Amino acid sequence: MNRRPFIAVLGVTTLLVAACSSSTPGTKTTAGKPLIYEPTTGVTFSDDFNPYDPNSVASSVGMKSILYEPLVEFDQLDPTAAGTHYWLATAYAFQNGGKDLQITVRTGVKFSDGSSFGPKDVAATFVAMNNPKADIPGVAPQASPPTISGNNVTLHFSTPQYTGLWAILGTTYIMQASVANQIAQAPTMQITHPVGTGPFELDSYSTSLIKFKPNTHYWGGTPPESEVEVPSVATNAAASDALVSAQLDWAGNDIPNIYASFVNLDPQTNHAWFASGSTVALRFNLSPGNGGATGIGDVAVRKAVSYGIDRNALALLGESGYEVPATSSGGLILPAQKAFLPSDGSLTSDLSTTGNVPDAATAKADKLPAGDDVYEILTSGGWKAPASSSYNSGSGTYKSGGNCDGTNLANCWTKGSEIIKFSVYDPVPFSDYWENAALISQELQALGMDVTTKPAQGYSDWNANITGTPSAWQTAIHWGQGGQIPYTQYEDWFDGSSSTTAAHDEGYSNASAEAALKTYAGTDPSDTATLSPAVQALEKIMSTDVPEAPLLYGADWNVYSSAKYVGWPDQSQPYMDPSPTDPQMPYILMQLKPVS
Repeated sequence: MNRRPFIAVLGVTTLLVAACSSSTPGTKTTAGKPLIYEPTTGVTFSDDFNPYDPNSVASSVGMKSILYEPLVEFDQLDPTAAGTHYWLATAYAFQNGGKDLQITVRTGVKFSDGSSFGPKDVAATFVAMNNPKADIPGVAPQASPPTISGNNVTLHFSTPQYTGLWAILGTTYIMQASVANQIAQAPTMQITHPVGTGPFELDSYSTSLIKFKPNTHYWGGTPPESEVEVPSVATNAAASDALVSAQLDWAGNDIPNIYASFVNLDPQTNHAWFASGSTVALRFNLSPGNGGATGIGDVAVRKAVSYGIDRNALALLGESGYEVPATSSGGLILPAQKAFLPSDGSLTSDLSTTGNVPDAATAKADKLPAGDDVYEILTSGGWKAPASSSYNSGSGTYKSGGNCDGTNLANCWTKGSEIIKFSVYDPVPFSDYWENAALISQELQALGMDVTTKPAQGYSDWNANITGTPSAWQTAIHWGQGGQIPYTQYEDWFDGSSSTTAAHDEGYSNASAEAALKTYAGTDPSDTATLSPAVQALEKIMSTDVPEAPLLYGADWNVYSSAKYVGWPDQSQPYMDPSPTDPQMPYILMQLKPVS
Protein backbone atom coordinates (compact mmCIF):
# COMPACT_ATOMS: atom_id res chain seq x y z
CA MET A 1 0.00 0.00 0.00
CA ASN A 2 1.12 3.59 -0.56
CA ARG A 3 3.02 5.42 2.15
CA ARG A 4 3.33 9.12 2.87
CA PRO A 5 6.27 11.31 1.80
CA PHE A 6 9.56 11.38 3.68
CA ILE A 7 8.74 14.11 6.15
CA ALA A 8 5.43 12.54 7.06
CA VAL A 9 7.06 9.17 7.70
CA LEU A 10 9.81 10.67 9.81
CA GLY A 11 7.34 12.80 11.71
CA VAL A 12 4.99 9.99 12.59
CA THR A 13 5.26 10.27 16.37
CA THR A 14 4.64 14.01 16.36
CA LEU A 15 1.57 13.48 14.19
CA LEU A 16 0.26 10.74 16.42
CA VAL A 17 0.50 12.79 19.59
CA ALA A 18 -1.28 15.68 17.96
CA ALA A 19 -3.96 13.90 16.00
CA CYS A 20 -4.51 10.28 16.91
CA SER A 21 -7.61 8.58 15.61
CA SER A 22 -10.26 8.10 18.25
CA SER A 23 -11.66 4.89 16.78
CA THR A 24 -13.04 2.46 19.33
CA PRO A 25 -14.85 -0.87 19.04
CA GLY A 26 -18.43 -0.77 18.01
CA THR A 27 -21.33 -1.81 20.21
CA LYS A 28 -22.45 -4.82 18.22
CA THR A 29 -25.11 -6.91 19.87
CA THR A 30 -25.86 -9.62 17.28
CA ALA A 31 -23.66 -12.66 17.83
CA GLY A 32 -22.81 -14.74 14.81
CA LYS A 33 -21.41 -18.22 14.44
CA PRO A 34 -18.15 -19.47 15.96
CA LEU A 35 -15.08 -18.04 14.22
CA ILE A 36 -12.35 -20.65 13.74
CA TYR A 37 -8.84 -19.42 13.04
CA GLU A 38 -5.18 -20.43 13.22
CA PRO A 39 -2.36 -17.86 13.44
CA THR A 40 0.43 -20.33 12.67
CA THR A 41 1.06 -24.04 12.28
CA GLY A 42 3.21 -26.56 14.08
CA VAL A 43 2.79 -25.17 17.60
CA THR A 44 2.57 -27.60 20.51
CA PHE A 45 -0.23 -26.31 22.74
CA SER A 46 0.47 -25.83 26.44
CA ASP A 47 -1.95 -24.85 29.19
CA ASP A 48 -0.26 -21.51 29.77
CA PHE A 49 -1.63 -18.08 28.84
CA ASN A 50 1.14 -15.93 30.25
CA PRO A 51 1.59 -13.11 27.70
CA TYR A 52 5.16 -12.47 28.86
CA ASP A 53 6.47 -16.03 28.53
CA PRO A 54 7.68 -16.38 24.91
CA ASN A 55 7.01 -20.12 25.03
CA SER A 56 3.45 -20.00 26.40
CA VAL A 57 0.65 -20.93 24.02
CA ALA A 58 -0.62 -17.34 24.16
CA SER A 59 2.72 -16.08 22.87
CA SER A 60 3.57 -18.93 20.49
CA VAL A 61 0.20 -18.84 18.74
CA GLY A 62 -0.25 -15.06 18.89
CA MET A 63 -3.45 -14.95 20.93
CA LYS A 64 -2.35 -12.63 23.74
CA SER A 65 -4.45 -9.68 22.63
CA ILE A 66 -7.71 -11.63 22.58
CA LEU A 67 -7.37 -11.81 26.36
CA TYR A 68 -5.09 -8.92 27.32
CA GLU A 69 -5.17 -5.63 25.45
CA PRO A 70 -2.64 -2.91 24.62
CA LEU A 71 -3.09 0.77 25.33
CA VAL A 72 -3.18 1.72 21.65
CA GLU A 73 -3.93 -0.33 18.53
CA PHE A 74 -1.39 0.63 15.87
CA ASP A 75 -1.81 -0.47 12.28
CA GLN A 76 1.80 -1.28 11.49
CA LEU A 77 1.09 -0.94 7.76
CA ASP A 78 0.01 2.70 8.15
CA PRO A 79 2.44 5.10 9.91
CA THR A 80 0.06 8.07 9.75
CA ALA A 81 -2.41 9.22 12.38
CA ALA A 82 -5.14 7.28 10.56
CA GLY A 83 -3.38 4.04 11.51
CA THR A 84 -3.53 4.77 15.25
CA HIS A 85 -6.51 3.85 17.40
CA TYR A 86 -6.78 4.58 21.11
CA TRP A 87 -7.68 1.47 23.05
CA LEU A 88 -7.15 1.14 26.81
CA ALA A 89 -5.66 4.63 26.61
CA THR A 90 -7.58 7.66 25.35
CA ALA A 91 -4.58 9.98 24.94
CA TYR A 92 -0.83 10.17 25.38
CA ALA A 93 1.77 12.92 25.30
CA PHE A 94 5.54 13.18 25.62
CA GLN A 95 7.11 15.41 28.27
CA ASN A 96 10.63 16.11 29.50
CA GLY A 97 12.26 15.86 26.07
CA GLY A 98 10.70 12.49 25.34
CA LYS A 99 11.78 10.83 28.60
CA ASP A 100 8.34 11.02 30.20
CA LEU A 101 5.21 9.62 28.59
CA GLN A 102 1.85 10.58 30.06
CA ILE A 103 -0.96 8.12 29.35
CA THR A 104 -4.61 8.90 29.94
CA VAL A 105 -6.35 5.67 30.91
CA ARG A 106 -9.80 4.82 29.60
CA THR A 107 -12.56 4.81 32.20
CA GLY A 108 -15.45 2.37 32.53
CA VAL A 109 -13.36 -0.68 31.66
CA LYS A 110 -13.65 -3.96 33.54
CA PHE A 111 -11.63 -7.14 33.54
CA SER A 112 -13.30 -10.36 32.44
CA ASP A 113 -13.90 -11.32 36.08
CA GLY A 114 -15.94 -8.13 36.60
CA SER A 115 -13.30 -6.25 38.58
CA SER A 116 -12.52 -2.65 37.66
CA PHE A 117 -9.61 -1.70 35.45
CA GLY A 118 -7.72 1.52 36.11
CA PRO A 119 -4.43 3.41 36.29
CA LYS A 120 -3.06 1.15 39.01
CA ASP A 121 -3.15 -1.82 36.63
CA VAL A 122 -1.30 0.13 33.93
CA ALA A 123 1.31 1.30 36.42
CA ALA A 124 1.79 -2.19 37.87
CA THR A 125 2.23 -3.70 34.41
CA PHE A 126 5.01 -1.23 33.61
CA VAL A 127 6.65 -1.80 36.99
CA ALA A 128 6.80 -5.47 35.99
CA MET A 129 8.29 -4.52 32.62
CA ASN A 130 11.09 -2.64 34.40
CA ASN A 131 12.14 -5.64 36.47
CA PRO A 132 15.29 -7.25 34.97
CA LYS A 133 13.59 -10.62 35.39
CA ALA A 134 10.89 -9.51 32.93
CA ASP A 135 12.90 -8.45 29.90
CA ILE A 136 10.24 -7.33 27.44
CA PRO A 137 11.49 -6.39 23.95
CA GLY A 138 11.22 -2.73 23.06
CA VAL A 139 10.23 -1.41 26.48
CA ALA A 140 13.24 0.59 27.56
CA PRO A 141 14.42 0.84 31.19
CA GLN A 142 12.48 3.24 33.35
CA ALA A 143 14.32 5.73 35.52
CA SER A 144 11.73 5.55 38.30
CA PRO A 145 8.37 3.91 38.98
CA PRO A 146 5.30 5.23 37.12
CA THR A 147 3.37 7.99 38.83
CA ILE A 148 -0.42 8.24 38.97
CA SER A 149 -2.39 11.46 39.00
CA GLY A 150 -6.11 11.04 38.65
CA ASN A 151 -6.68 9.05 35.47
CA ASN A 152 -3.18 9.69 34.12
CA VAL A 153 -0.18 7.40 34.41
CA THR A 154 3.21 8.92 33.62
CA LEU A 155 6.08 6.63 32.67
CA HIS A 156 9.57 7.93 33.42
CA PHE A 157 12.22 6.51 31.10
CA SER A 158 15.96 6.79 31.35
CA THR A 159 16.20 7.95 27.73
CA PRO A 160 13.82 9.60 25.21
CA GLN A 161 11.33 7.13 23.77
CA TYR A 162 10.04 8.73 20.59
CA THR A 163 10.55 5.48 18.71
CA GLY A 164 9.28 3.17 21.43
CA LEU A 165 5.53 3.66 21.07
CA TRP A 166 4.96 0.41 19.19
CA ALA A 167 6.25 -1.58 22.15
CA ILE A 168 5.24 0.72 25.01
CA LEU A 169 1.69 1.45 23.91
CA GLY A 170 1.09 -1.14 21.21
CA THR A 171 2.46 -4.47 22.47
CA THR A 172 2.56 -4.14 26.24
CA TYR A 173 -0.46 -6.14 27.34
CA ILE A 174 -2.06 -4.73 30.47
CA MET A 175 -2.73 -7.14 33.32
CA GLN A 176 -4.43 -6.94 36.70
CA ALA A 177 -2.08 -5.29 39.18
CA SER A 178 -2.10 -8.40 41.39
CA VAL A 179 -0.98 -10.61 38.50
CA ALA A 180 1.51 -8.06 37.17
CA ASN A 181 3.18 -8.03 40.60
CA GLN A 182 3.68 -11.79 40.32
CA ILE A 183 4.93 -11.54 36.74
CA ALA A 184 7.56 -9.04 37.90
CA GLN A 185 9.10 -11.73 40.09
CA ALA A 186 8.41 -14.77 37.89
CA PRO A 187 8.04 -13.70 34.24
CA THR A 188 7.51 -17.24 32.96
CA MET A 189 5.00 -18.30 35.62
CA GLN A 190 2.18 -20.51 34.32
CA ILE A 191 -1.21 -18.84 33.93
CA THR A 192 -4.04 -21.32 33.37
CA HIS A 193 -6.96 -19.01 34.22
CA PRO A 194 -6.23 -15.75 32.40
CA VAL A 195 -8.11 -12.57 33.33
CA GLY A 196 -7.89 -9.59 30.99
CA THR A 197 -9.85 -6.74 29.43
CA GLY A 198 -10.03 -8.32 25.95
CA PRO A 199 -13.21 -9.05 24.01
CA PHE A 200 -12.97 -12.75 24.85
CA GLU A 201 -12.12 -14.93 27.81
CA LEU A 202 -10.92 -18.51 27.97
CA ASP A 203 -13.76 -21.03 27.76
CA SER A 204 -11.90 -24.33 27.49
CA TYR A 205 -8.42 -25.67 26.81
CA SER A 206 -7.15 -28.91 25.33
CA THR A 207 -3.97 -29.80 23.50
CA SER A 208 -5.93 -29.87 20.23
CA LEU A 209 -8.44 -27.02 20.60
CA ILE A 210 -8.71 -23.78 22.58
CA LYS A 211 -12.09 -22.06 22.82
CA PHE A 212 -12.84 -18.48 23.82
CA LYS A 213 -16.23 -17.08 24.79
CA PRO A 214 -17.29 -13.42 24.71
CA ASN A 215 -16.25 -11.32 27.69
CA THR A 216 -19.63 -10.20 29.04
CA HIS A 217 -17.93 -7.23 30.73
CA TYR A 218 -16.20 -6.02 27.56
CA TRP A 219 -15.98 -2.24 27.43
CA GLY A 220 -16.38 -2.14 23.64
CA GLY A 221 -19.74 -3.91 23.55
CA THR A 222 -20.72 -7.44 22.66
CA PRO A 223 -18.31 -9.10 20.23
CA PRO A 224 -20.02 -10.16 16.99
CA GLU A 225 -18.60 -13.68 17.23
CA SER A 226 -20.46 -16.16 19.44
CA GLU A 227 -17.20 -18.00 20.03
CA VAL A 228 -13.61 -18.01 18.82
CA GLU A 229 -11.90 -21.37 18.35
CA VAL A 230 -8.19 -22.02 17.78
CA PRO A 231 -7.42 -25.59 16.68
CA SER A 232 -3.95 -27.08 16.68
CA VAL A 233 -2.91 -27.34 13.02
CA ALA A 234 0.22 -29.35 12.33
CA THR A 235 1.27 -28.19 8.87
CA ASN A 236 0.54 -25.62 6.18
CA ALA A 237 -0.95 -28.38 4.04
CA ALA A 238 -3.33 -29.30 6.85
CA ALA A 239 -4.39 -25.66 7.08
CA SER A 240 -5.15 -25.67 3.35
CA ASP A 241 -7.31 -28.79 3.72
CA ALA A 242 -9.14 -27.24 6.68
CA LEU A 243 -9.89 -24.06 4.74
CA VAL A 244 -11.27 -25.98 1.75
CA SER A 245 -13.48 -28.13 4.00
CA ALA A 246 -14.76 -25.05 5.90
CA GLN A 247 -13.12 -26.19 9.15
CA LEU A 248 -11.16 -22.93 9.21
CA ASP A 249 -12.42 -19.40 8.61
CA TRP A 250 -9.10 -17.57 8.86
CA ALA A 251 -5.48 -18.69 8.49
CA GLY A 252 -2.20 -16.89 9.13
CA ASN A 253 0.35 -19.04 7.32
CA ASP A 254 1.76 -19.56 3.84
CA ILE A 255 -0.35 -22.00 1.85
CA PRO A 256 1.17 -22.95 -1.52
CA ASN A 257 -1.05 -22.34 -4.55
CA ILE A 258 -3.69 -20.73 -2.38
CA TYR A 259 -5.56 -19.25 -5.33
CA ALA A 260 -5.92 -22.56 -7.14
CA SER A 261 -6.51 -24.61 -3.99
CA PHE A 262 -8.87 -22.22 -2.17
CA VAL A 263 -9.64 -18.75 -3.51
CA ASN A 264 -10.68 -19.76 -7.03
CA LEU A 265 -12.96 -22.52 -5.74
CA ASP A 266 -15.41 -19.83 -4.61
CA PRO A 267 -14.15 -16.28 -5.22
CA GLN A 268 -17.31 -14.83 -3.67
CA THR A 269 -16.39 -16.09 -0.20
CA ASN A 270 -12.75 -17.26 -0.38
CA HIS A 271 -10.09 -14.56 -0.15
CA ALA A 272 -6.38 -13.89 0.38
CA TRP A 273 -4.53 -10.63 0.95
CA PHE A 274 -0.79 -10.70 1.66
CA ALA A 275 0.50 -7.27 2.65
CA SER A 276 4.30 -6.86 2.94
CA GLY A 277 4.99 -6.24 6.59
CA SER A 278 8.53 -7.36 7.47
CA THR A 279 11.96 -8.30 6.15
CA VAL A 280 12.59 -12.04 6.18
CA ALA A 281 16.28 -12.77 6.71
CA LEU A 282 18.78 -15.57 7.14
CA ARG A 283 19.99 -15.35 10.74
CA PHE A 284 23.59 -16.28 11.55
CA ASN A 285 24.50 -17.78 14.90
CA LEU A 286 27.52 -15.69 15.93
CA SER A 287 27.70 -16.88 19.52
CA PRO A 288 30.88 -18.67 20.70
CA GLY A 289 31.16 -21.90 18.77
CA ASN A 290 28.65 -20.79 16.13
CA GLY A 291 26.54 -23.81 16.98
CA GLY A 292 29.24 -25.96 15.36
CA ALA A 293 29.31 -24.06 12.06
CA THR A 294 32.56 -23.02 10.42
CA GLY A 295 33.16 -19.87 8.44
CA ILE A 296 30.07 -17.82 9.30
CA GLY A 297 31.98 -15.86 11.93
CA ASP A 298 33.82 -14.24 9.00
CA VAL A 299 31.94 -11.25 7.55
CA ALA A 300 33.26 -12.09 4.06
CA VAL A 301 31.51 -15.46 4.29
CA ARG A 302 28.24 -13.93 5.49
CA LYS A 303 28.32 -11.42 2.66
CA ALA A 304 29.16 -14.11 0.10
CA VAL A 305 26.31 -16.25 1.40
CA SER A 306 23.95 -13.32 0.97
CA TYR A 307 25.14 -12.62 -2.57
CA GLY A 308 25.04 -16.28 -3.53
CA ILE A 309 21.36 -16.83 -2.76
CA ASP A 310 18.85 -16.80 -5.61
CA ARG A 311 16.10 -14.70 -4.05
CA ASN A 312 13.86 -15.05 -7.07
CA ALA A 313 13.82 -18.80 -6.53
CA LEU A 314 12.93 -18.34 -2.87
CA ALA A 315 10.08 -16.00 -3.77
CA LEU A 316 8.64 -18.07 -6.62
CA LEU A 317 9.31 -21.65 -5.48
CA GLY A 318 9.31 -21.33 -1.70
CA GLU A 319 6.73 -18.58 -1.31
CA SER A 320 4.56 -19.25 -4.38
CA GLY A 321 5.11 -15.65 -5.47
CA TYR A 322 3.35 -14.27 -2.38
CA GLU A 323 6.56 -12.63 -1.14
CA VAL A 324 9.00 -10.66 -3.27
CA PRO A 325 12.81 -10.71 -3.18
CA ALA A 326 14.65 -8.31 -0.89
CA THR A 327 16.63 -5.81 -2.96
CA SER A 328 18.54 -3.81 -0.35
CA SER A 329 21.23 -5.21 1.93
CA GLY A 330 20.29 -2.54 4.49
CA GLY A 331 17.24 -4.52 5.61
CA LEU A 332 14.53 -1.86 5.22
CA ILE A 333 11.01 -3.00 4.33
CA LEU A 334 10.70 -1.81 0.75
CA PRO A 335 9.08 0.01 -0.89
CA ALA A 336 7.27 1.19 2.25
CA GLN A 337 10.45 2.53 3.90
CA LYS A 338 12.30 3.65 0.77
CA ALA A 339 12.33 7.26 2.02
CA PHE A 340 15.01 6.21 4.52
CA LEU A 341 17.46 4.93 1.86
CA PRO A 342 20.66 6.95 1.30
CA SER A 343 20.24 9.51 -1.46
CA ASP A 344 23.42 8.32 -3.20
CA GLY A 345 21.68 5.09 -4.19
CA SER A 346 24.32 2.90 -2.53
CA LEU A 347 21.74 0.68 -0.85
CA THR A 348 19.09 0.86 -3.52
CA SER A 349 18.82 -2.47 -5.35
CA ASP A 350 22.33 -3.47 -4.27
CA LEU A 351 21.35 -7.11 -3.74
CA SER A 352 21.14 -9.54 -6.61
CA THR A 353 17.80 -11.27 -6.92
CA THR A 354 19.28 -14.13 -8.96
CA GLY A 355 22.35 -15.07 -6.90
CA ASN A 356 26.10 -15.08 -7.62
CA VAL A 357 25.91 -11.99 -9.80
CA PRO A 358 29.36 -11.28 -11.33
CA ASP A 359 30.89 -7.87 -11.64
CA ALA A 360 31.74 -6.11 -14.93
CA ALA A 361 28.98 -5.99 -17.54
CA THR A 362 26.37 -8.04 -15.69
CA ALA A 363 26.73 -6.07 -12.48
CA LYS A 364 26.46 -2.83 -14.42
CA ALA A 365 23.31 -4.02 -16.16
CA ASP A 366 21.77 -4.99 -12.82
CA LYS A 367 22.97 -1.71 -11.26
CA LEU A 368 24.99 -3.65 -8.68
CA PRO A 369 28.37 -2.53 -7.32
CA ALA A 370 31.33 -4.06 -9.11
CA GLY A 371 33.03 -6.79 -7.14
CA ASP A 372 29.87 -7.94 -5.37
CA ASP A 373 29.96 -11.56 -6.44
CA VAL A 374 30.80 -14.66 -4.43
CA TYR A 375 34.24 -15.15 -5.99
CA GLU A 376 35.56 -11.65 -5.41
CA ILE A 377 34.03 -11.31 -1.95
CA LEU A 378 35.61 -14.54 -0.69
CA THR A 379 38.99 -14.15 -2.36
CA SER A 380 39.23 -10.61 -0.99
CA GLY A 381 38.53 -12.11 2.43
CA GLY A 382 41.45 -14.52 2.18
CA TRP A 383 39.52 -17.61 1.11
CA LYS A 384 40.95 -19.97 -1.50
CA ALA A 385 38.65 -20.90 -4.34
CA PRO A 386 37.77 -24.57 -4.93
CA ALA A 387 40.47 -26.30 -6.92
CA SER A 388 37.84 -27.48 -9.37
CA SER A 389 36.46 -23.97 -9.96
CA SER A 390 36.99 -21.50 -12.76
CA TYR A 391 36.55 -17.74 -12.87
CA ASN A 392 36.60 -15.46 -15.89
CA SER A 393 37.33 -11.96 -14.68
CA GLY A 394 36.36 -10.50 -18.03
CA SER A 395 32.87 -11.91 -18.10
CA GLY A 396 32.62 -12.31 -14.34
CA THR A 397 31.61 -15.96 -14.72
CA TYR A 398 32.36 -18.25 -11.75
CA LYS A 399 31.82 -22.01 -11.71
CA SER A 400 32.68 -24.17 -8.72
CA GLY A 401 33.17 -27.35 -10.71
CA GLY A 402 31.07 -29.48 -8.37
CA ASN A 403 28.95 -29.44 -5.25
CA CYS A 404 30.67 -28.94 -1.91
CA ASP A 405 29.15 -31.52 0.42
CA GLY A 406 32.20 -31.98 2.65
CA THR A 407 33.38 -35.16 0.95
CA ASN A 408 35.58 -33.54 -1.70
CA LEU A 409 37.50 -30.44 -0.61
CA ALA A 410 38.38 -29.73 -4.24
CA ASN A 411 34.80 -28.48 -4.56
CA CYS A 412 34.93 -26.27 -1.45
CA TRP A 413 36.23 -22.85 -0.48
CA THR A 414 39.02 -23.18 2.10
CA LYS A 415 40.90 -20.97 4.51
CA GLY A 416 43.69 -22.90 6.13
CA SER A 417 42.07 -26.18 7.16
CA GLU A 418 38.59 -24.70 7.39
CA ILE A 419 35.74 -24.91 4.90
CA ILE A 420 32.46 -22.99 4.92
CA LYS A 421 30.05 -25.38 6.58
CA PHE A 422 26.68 -24.74 8.21
CA SER A 423 23.06 -25.91 8.31
CA VAL A 424 19.82 -23.99 7.89
CA TYR A 425 17.48 -24.80 10.78
CA ASP A 426 13.72 -24.35 10.27
CA PRO A 427 10.46 -26.15 11.08
CA VAL A 428 9.27 -28.76 8.60
CA PRO A 429 5.63 -27.65 9.13
CA PHE A 430 6.62 -24.22 7.75
CA SER A 431 6.54 -25.58 4.20
CA ASP A 432 7.70 -22.30 2.66
CA TYR A 433 10.72 -21.85 4.96
CA TRP A 434 11.61 -25.52 4.69
CA GLU A 435 11.52 -25.33 0.88
CA ASN A 436 13.64 -22.17 0.99
CA ALA A 437 16.15 -23.85 3.30
CA ALA A 438 16.53 -26.64 0.74
CA LEU A 439 16.94 -24.13 -2.09
CA ILE A 440 19.63 -22.22 -0.19
CA SER A 441 21.46 -25.49 0.48
CA GLN A 442 21.39 -26.43 -3.21
CA GLU A 443 22.45 -22.98 -4.39
CA LEU A 444 25.35 -22.58 -1.99
CA GLN A 445 26.67 -26.12 -2.33
CA ALA A 446 26.97 -25.42 -6.05
CA LEU A 447 29.02 -22.33 -5.18
CA GLY A 448 31.50 -24.25 -3.00
CA MET A 449 29.93 -24.09 0.49
CA ASP A 450 28.90 -27.14 2.49
CA VAL A 451 25.37 -26.04 3.40
CA THR A 452 22.75 -28.51 4.60
CA THR A 453 19.29 -28.36 6.16
CA LYS A 454 18.36 -29.20 9.74
CA PRO A 455 14.68 -29.94 10.47
CA ALA A 456 12.72 -28.81 13.48
CA GLN A 457 9.57 -30.85 13.93
CA GLY A 458 7.52 -27.84 14.99
CA TYR A 459 7.56 -24.19 15.91
CA SER A 460 7.84 -24.78 19.64
CA ASP A 461 11.12 -26.70 19.68
CA TRP A 462 12.56 -24.46 16.95
CA ASN A 463 11.74 -21.27 18.84
CA ALA A 464 12.97 -22.65 22.14
CA ASN A 465 16.31 -23.63 20.59
CA ILE A 466 16.85 -20.38 18.70
CA THR A 467 16.02 -18.25 21.74
CA GLY A 468 17.69 -20.33 24.41
CA THR A 469 20.10 -22.99 23.12
CA PRO A 470 22.96 -21.46 21.07
CA SER A 471 24.54 -24.85 20.44
CA ALA A 472 21.37 -26.19 18.76
CA TRP A 473 21.40 -24.09 15.58
CA GLN A 474 23.73 -22.44 13.08
CA THR A 475 21.59 -20.39 10.70
CA ALA A 476 17.81 -20.01 10.35
CA ILE A 477 15.31 -18.30 8.09
CA HIS A 478 13.21 -15.99 10.25
CA TRP A 479 10.72 -13.19 9.73
CA GLY A 480 11.49 -9.66 10.91
CA GLN A 481 9.66 -7.66 13.54
CA GLY A 482 7.93 -5.42 10.99
CA GLY A 483 6.66 -2.20 12.55
CA GLN A 484 5.68 1.22 11.30
CA ILE A 485 9.23 2.61 11.29
CA PRO A 486 12.70 1.07 10.69
CA TYR A 487 13.55 1.24 14.39
CA THR A 488 11.33 -1.76 15.18
CA GLN A 489 13.36 -4.22 13.12
CA TYR A 490 16.72 -2.59 13.81
CA GLU A 491 16.16 -2.70 17.56
CA ASP A 492 15.59 -6.45 17.27
CA TRP A 493 18.62 -6.98 15.03
CA PHE A 494 21.10 -4.76 16.90
CA ASP A 495 20.11 -4.43 20.57
CA GLY A 496 22.17 -7.15 22.21
CA SER A 497 21.45 -5.82 25.71
CA SER A 498 17.98 -7.39 25.72
CA SER A 499 17.61 -11.12 26.24
CA THR A 500 14.61 -11.21 23.91
CA THR A 501 16.07 -9.80 20.69
CA ALA A 502 17.48 -11.53 17.63
CA ALA A 503 20.83 -9.85 18.37
CA HIS A 504 20.93 -11.59 21.74
CA ASP A 505 19.90 -14.95 20.28
CA GLU A 506 22.60 -14.64 17.61
CA GLY A 507 25.31 -13.46 20.00
CA TYR A 508 25.79 -10.33 17.92
CA SER A 509 27.12 -7.06 19.36
CA ASN A 510 28.08 -3.86 17.57
CA ALA A 511 28.86 -0.71 19.56
CA SER A 512 28.34 1.58 16.56
CA ALA A 513 24.91 0.08 15.90
CA GLU A 514 23.90 0.44 19.53
CA ALA A 515 25.02 4.08 19.50
CA ALA A 516 23.00 4.75 16.34
CA LEU A 517 19.99 3.03 17.90
CA LYS A 518 20.31 5.26 20.96
CA THR A 519 20.44 8.35 18.77
CA TYR A 520 17.48 7.15 16.74
CA ALA A 521 15.42 6.42 19.87
CA GLY A 522 16.19 9.81 21.40
CA THR A 523 15.49 11.96 18.36
CA ASP A 524 12.21 13.75 17.83
CA PRO A 525 10.93 12.46 14.45
CA SER A 526 10.57 16.02 13.17
CA ASP A 527 14.36 16.51 13.50
CA THR A 528 15.21 14.86 10.18
CA ALA A 529 18.72 16.34 10.13
CA THR A 530 19.62 14.18 13.13
CA LEU A 531 17.36 11.24 12.44
CA SER A 532 18.30 10.43 8.84
CA PRO A 533 22.02 9.85 9.49
CA ALA A 534 21.22 7.56 12.42
CA VAL A 535 18.84 5.41 10.36
CA GLN A 536 21.27 5.23 7.46
CA ALA A 537 24.14 4.30 9.78
CA LEU A 538 22.10 1.26 10.84
CA GLU A 539 21.40 0.38 7.21
CA LYS A 540 25.11 0.49 6.37
CA ILE A 541 26.06 -1.67 9.36
CA MET A 542 23.48 -4.23 8.27
CA SER A 543 24.93 -4.12 4.78
CA THR A 544 28.63 -4.30 5.65
CA ASP A 545 28.59 -6.53 8.75
CA VAL A 546 25.70 -8.78 7.65
CA PRO A 547 24.50 -10.09 11.02
CA GLU A 548 21.48 -11.20 9.01
CA ALA A 549 21.10 -11.56 5.24
CA PRO A 550 17.83 -10.02 3.96
CA LEU A 551 15.99 -12.52 1.76
CA LEU A 552 12.39 -11.47 1.15
CA TYR A 553 9.77 -8.89 2.02
CA GLY A 554 7.62 -10.99 4.27
CA ALA A 555 3.90 -11.30 3.73
CA ASP A 556 1.48 -10.71 6.55
CA TRP A 557 -0.29 -14.00 5.92
CA ASN A 558 -4.02 -13.66 5.65
CA VAL A 559 -6.39 -16.20 4.06
CA TYR A 560 -10.04 -15.98 5.04
CA SER A 561 -13.64 -16.86 4.25
CA SER A 562 -16.47 -14.33 4.22
CA ALA A 563 -19.12 -17.06 4.45
CA LYS A 564 -19.75 -16.30 8.13
CA TYR A 565 -18.40 -12.76 8.53
CA VAL A 566 -17.77 -9.70 6.40
CA GLY A 567 -15.79 -6.54 7.09
CA TRP A 568 -12.32 -8.04 6.80
CA PRO A 569 -9.32 -5.78 6.08
CA ASP A 570 -8.40 -6.14 2.42
CA GLN A 571 -6.86 -4.25 -0.49
CA SER A 572 -9.90 -2.01 -0.86
CA GLN A 573 -10.33 -1.48 2.89
CA PRO A 574 -6.83 -1.79 4.43
CA TYR A 575 -7.80 -0.57 7.87
CA MET A 576 -5.43 -2.86 9.82
CA ASP A 577 -2.58 -5.33 9.42
CA PRO A 578 -4.70 -8.32 8.32
CA SER A 579 -2.87 -11.26 9.92
CA PRO A 580 -4.74 -13.21 12.62
CA THR A 581 -2.25 -12.52 15.38
CA ASP A 582 -1.22 -9.98 18.01
CA PRO A 583 -1.71 -7.14 18.63
CA GLN A 584 -4.46 -6.40 16.10
CA MET A 585 -6.89 -9.19 16.97
CA PRO A 586 -9.26 -7.13 19.20
CA TYR A 587 -9.54 -4.41 16.58
CA ILE A 588 -10.33 -6.77 13.70
CA LEU A 589 -12.68 -9.01 15.68
CA MET A 590 -14.77 -6.01 16.69
CA GLN A 591 -15.01 -4.75 13.08
CA LEU A 592 -16.46 -7.95 11.63
CA LYS A 593 -20.17 -8.36 11.00
CA PRO A 594 -22.01 -11.69 10.92
CA VAL A 595 -23.62 -12.77 7.67
CA SER A 596 -27.34 -13.12 8.27
